[in-house]
Amino acid sequence: MKRTNIIRLVPDKRQNELLMVIGDRVSRLWNAANFLCRQNLVKGKAVPSYAKLCSILKTDENYRFLPSDIAQEVLKKLSKAWTSYFRLVKLQKSGKPMDRPGLPRYRKDRKTGKRPFDFIPIKSLRTYSLSGGIFSITLPSDLRNGRLCIGCKGILRYRGILKTCELKYDRARTRWYAHITVEISKPRRKQKPVKYASGDIGAKRAIAVVIEGSKIAHVFSARELWKDYKYWTRRIAREQSRLSAQGLKTSRQLKRLYRMRKLRVEHGLEALARKVALILKREKVTHFAVGYPKGCREEMQFGKNNALVHNFWSFDRVLNILEKHCTRRDIELKRVDEQATSDVCNMCGKEVKRPVRSVVVCPEHGRYHADVNAAINILLKNTPGYGDGVKATPAWVTHEWNKHLWLPRARSLRYVSQVLQAV
Repeated sequence: MKRTNIIRLVPDKRQNELLMVIGDRVSRLWNAANFLCRQNLVKGKAVPSYAKLCSILKTDENYRFLPSDIAQEVLKKLSKAWTSYFRLVKLQKSGKPMDRPGLPRYRKDRKTGKRPFDFIPIKSLRTYSLSGGIFSITLPSDLRNGRLCIGCKGILRYRGILKTCELKYDRARTRWYAHITVEISKPRRKQKPVKYASGDIGAKRAIAVVIEGSKIAHVFSARELWKDYKYWTRRIAREQSRLSAQGLKTSRQLKRLYRMRKLRVEHGLEALARKVALILKREKVTHFAVGYPKGCREEMQFGKNNALVHNFWSFDRVLNILEKHCTRRDIELKRVDEQATSDVCNMCGKEVKRPVRSVVVCPEHGRYHADVNAAINILLKNTPGYGDGVKATPAWVTHEWNKHLWLPRARSLRYVSQVLQAV
């Protein structure tokens, strides 16, 4: 199982210049190898494989001006890009609806005509090392004056066998980052009594969690996260208006605003997944079934809510982060079909009405929270021999995002205590 640690490099002026030189040489080698592949494609010949590219370019100056581990990793990534292109062409010919696949592009800024220096792939530990807050990398032979040792900052979240590394330059922040791949062993599952939970994900209510045998359900309201997303969207719009008045399309400030909006949402989702995983671990849950909203965006126009559903609500990202945190705590997450779980009552199975998005009304059992109702139906469908869903979840706690943590709403806690006293 592979994971990635990201650390920030803090080079001085000379070290920064050396990294830029190496990054420029990486782009030169990529362009030379890509030109060779494109020429073979135009002439009707087979595109060279990774091994053949290495043998052809071994004597080329673009290859020799880089350490072998860096040069080989550049050619390997180019070979993967061409393999991906041919697979996409094959899928398109089979009739799958998709955009026309594009050839692997040259590493060149078409406006300035300059090669980017923002990417340095490293194959193995022979060329880089990390210890004691120092990141070191082997220099090319013509620049060699010992190894290049750079200070670094960050937390290594994963411990294991170090594999490949990629140095990336963030133009918006003007910083270098090292993405280090780590191979870790899969956690051995302990023998526990089987216990199930289920979740229903949504846009404004990020997820509703129901646990087998628990008297309380948990609803995570994403309203504050959505407000934060809209705030940064307004900041982006103002910056775009300012640039448009000057006849410009982009700026470093605009890139930073886009990056900040993305990071704020990701921070909220990471904190959400961690809170859900901790709740499940505390309740000793072993299996977590989450409804996957397959095809929910197809052929639908949401009007003013289009940004909410199509831009802000990244349910695949939510599920991936949830799966990562659940795996870390020895909980098996399974994506299940959620079709029709919001349309029927969890007690009697009759069709319900939805006067507003957050409420369902059963003609026999009255009003209930729509997402909790759907989560109970998912639990009933995916839990063998479980039949008292509504008795197990008579009340729910609503958690809100305060830009740092997900905290339970005070009014919701008072409501839950009153319900539990009445039960």
